[in-house]
Amino acid sequence: MDINKNILTSMPTQQRGFTLVELMVVVVIVGILASVAYPSYQEYGRRAKRAEGRNMLVQIAAEQERYYSNNNEYGTLANLGYSGTVTSESGSYTITVTNLSANGQAYDVNATPANFDDGNCAVLTLDQSGTRTFSGGSDLSTCWGK
Repeated sequence: MDINKNILTSMPTQQRGFTLVELMVVVVIVGILASVAYPSYQEYGRRAKRAEGRNMLVQIAAEQERYYSNNNEYGTLANLGYSGTVTSESGSYTITVTNLSANGQAYDVNATPANFDDGNCAVLTLDQSGTRTFSGGSDLSTCWGK
């Protein structure tokens, strides 16, 4: 038995590991997967921020309707109780009220991207009649959802 043990320990063992070619193939595959996944991840982030901007527009529009029911006219952001620059929760959009008519019967609420590139949607707008528009080159469902 002692002889068999010496024979097994004296035999050279085979080295284990990866060759450089195998390692490079893995690096190439990971690179391809990352190049496909990263644009999708960026678009997911844009959609999340865009949803935040849309929600803020709907909130301001609801406040405009409450203000209108009490004053028979739409108001500025200051009239609605906001002071200074109005931004969405994460600061992704700056909110403004424009096209407030002289008699206070019309308004546009705009959400302008503040610290990111929103791709083709750019400025989102909601008016007193609920019309949703945008200043980009995309289609309405991309910017405003279904």
